[in-house]
Formats: sequence, structure tokens, C-alpha cells
Amino acid sequence: MKKIFYIDYPQEKKDPLFNNYRCKFCKESSLKINGLLENHKVNCEYRIEQKKLLDEFI
Repeated sequence: MKKIFYIDYPQEKKDPLFNNYRCKFCKESSLKINGLLENHKVNCEYRIEQKKLLDEFI
């Protein structure tokens, strides 16, 4: 089953002074990712694992 939004990826704070986060694996900003798997970098560990899970169900 494909999720509509992928917001369960590990995040880390990008800047300690602001409420801005990024993916722990690919370092892409959460604002850029915007809940979409395709917005993670191609080599992102989280994206790769989610794609594997999707392939198992198809």
C-alpha cells in the first residue's frame, strides 16, 4: 500500500535557532521534501528502503 505522505523519516534539526528540520540520511530540508518520497535524494537510505517495501506489495 502506497502512502500519500511520508513523514515518518528520521529528522534532525538543521539550525538550533530555528524550527527547521532535515532528513537524517540525505540532509534534504523537510520543507523541500514536503512529505513526498520523490523529494528525498535518490541515494537516500530512507527513500531506498521505502521503495523496497513498495516493490514487495506490487
